[in-house]
Amino acid sequence: MKARLLFICLLSALFTCHVRGQALKPFIRGGVTNSWFDSSGATEESMWQAGPYIGIGIKLPLNKWRSLFIEPTLAAISKGDVYKADKAGGRVSFSIWYLETQLDFIYRIKIGKHWRIPFGTGLYGAYGIGSKVSATNGITWFRGIPVSTSISMFDDIIGANRWDAGWRVSTVGVEYRRFMFRWNFEVGFFPQFSSRMPHGYNQECYGENCTMSWNIGYSF
Repeated sequence: MKARLLFICLLSALFTCHVRGQALKPFIRGGVTNSWFDSSGATEESMWQAGPYIGIGIKLPLNKWRSLFIEPTLAAISKGDVYKADKAGGRVSFSIWYLETQLDFIYRIKIGKHWRIPFGTGLYGAYGIGSKVSATNGITWFRGIPVSTSISMFDDIIGANRWDAGWRVSTVGVEYRRFMFRWNFEVGFFPQFSSRMPHGYNQECYGENCTMSWNIGYSF
């Protein structure tokens, strides 16, 4: 709770600040993610899950040379995992849609007249707005979860947390004029699942997430 409150206060201070003599630049970007949930009690092989990414934000310059920026972004992002269920002979996919607020501190190195190389780090906070569990044909139950039926990961059966927050460990990329390409890597701070899976599955399953994203954007 303290971490969430601190994050909300930080965002409130950011959006109410005024940068004198500097033009703010909005941007949009979209791309793909690759993510996985750490499952310390999982006996199955875990693989990456791909998903979409859509974001809008603004660039807030912090110095007159326009080399140091803060970039608050609001994004719709999909995170998940794919488990290989060897005993059942197939795979089970988990995915959660988050509405995520990202706050990146970016330093840009200018190369020539139009090229720039940005790199930085930041924080994020997210709220789960939807989820999906699916499986290959023939799998009806996976670790106590009835994947043959439509089920939300936020229900008591799985018990995923809607709130998430973490560290955007690295942001690197290339910018040309108004176009930008970014690669990001972020790690969640908190468990995304209940400490025990249901139906007698007694091993712990923590579920912190790791996500890589690649996106292309345009600055107005």
